[in-house]
Amino acid sequence: MNAFPKPVIDAMAARAMRLHHMLWHTARDSWAVLTPQEKAVFRDHGWDPPRPSLTAPHPVTGVRSVERDNGSGEDFLYMHREMIASVDEILAEVGDPQHPRVEGWPTVPAPDDTAYPIPPAFDIPDDPATSDAIRSAKTQASFDQIRAWEAEFTDPAALRQMTLRRLGARIEFGIHNRMHLRWAAEMPDYRPGGDVFSVDPRWDDSEYDWLADTYSAHVNPVFWKLHGWVDARIDDWMAANELTGPVPWSFDPPWSGPEDHHHRVSRPALESRLSSLESTVEGLKQAGIAQPARFPVFEDV
Repeated sequence: MNAFPKPVIDAMAARAMRLHHMLWHTARDSWAVLTPQEKAVFRDHGWDPPRPSLTAPHPVTGVRSVERDNGSGEDFLYMHREMIASVDEILAEVGDPQHPRVEGWPTVPAPDDTAYPIPPAFDIPDDPATSDAIRSAKTQASFDQIRAWEAEFTDPAALRQMTLRRLGARIEFGIHNRMHLRWAAEMPDYRPGGDVFSVDPRWDDSEYDWLADTYSAHVNPVFWKLHGWVDARIDDWMAANELTGPVPWSFDPPWSGPEDHHHRVSRPALESRLSSLESTVEGLKQAGIAQPARFPVFEDV
C-alpha cells in the first residue's frame, strides 16, 4: 500500500478539516438524543442537521435505529463525494503517477489480502464498547456479512428497488462503519471518546490517523480506498436505474455542513472558517455535550 503524497496528508490532517469532519458526523448522529438546550448550541453555530442520521431511542427497548428514508443517506454520500473531489484536485496538482485520483477497492479485501491486511484486535483503555466492536469487526463472521452487503449493494436488481437515500443510509451504518472498525489499527494513544469534546492540538499531528475516530480517519490512506468503494455505489445505482448526467440528489445541495460550508469541503475553504469551527467546539465543550459512539454498526440495517 503506497502512502498518499504529503500534500494530501497535510491537507487532511489540517485542524480545520479534522474539526469539520468530526462535527458533521457528530451533529447527525447525536441530534435525536440531545436536549433542547444542547440542540441550541449546535443551532447557534449553524450545525443543526436538516436530516439526523439516527432516531431517538425506542421508548420501550431504548434502541436507536437508522433513519433510512429521511434523506440523511444522501447527505452521507454527497459529503464524502465532495471530500473525494477535494483530494482529487490536490492529486491533480501533485501529478504523482502512482496516485492520479482517489481509487476505491474494486471489491472489499478478503482476510488473506496481503496489500490490505486486517490489523490485529486490540483494547482501547476505558472504552470496552469500542474495543468489543473492533474485535467483532475483524472476525470471519463479520467478513461474511460484509460480503453479503457488498453483493446486495452491487446488484442492479437490488439497486433498482432502493432509493438513493436508503442506499446511502444502509451503506453508512452497515458496511461502511464496519470497514472503518475492521481496518482500525492499534495506536500509541487515542483521542478520548464519549466524554465532552477533546480536540487538543496534540491530536492534529499527521501521525494520528486512526480509522475509528471521525477526527482522524480521513488522514489514513485506507479511508480513501474504503470511501472510493462507497462512492462507486452511487455510479452503480445510477447505472442500474438507467440514469445519466448529474446525480439526482433530492436536495440542492445535500447537507455537508453549515450553509457557508456548502460545496467546498476542502482545506482552503475550511481554513478560512477555522475560528468558527473552534468556536463551535468550545460551545459544545462548555455545554458538556458528549461525543457519539464511534462508528456504530447496525446488523439489520
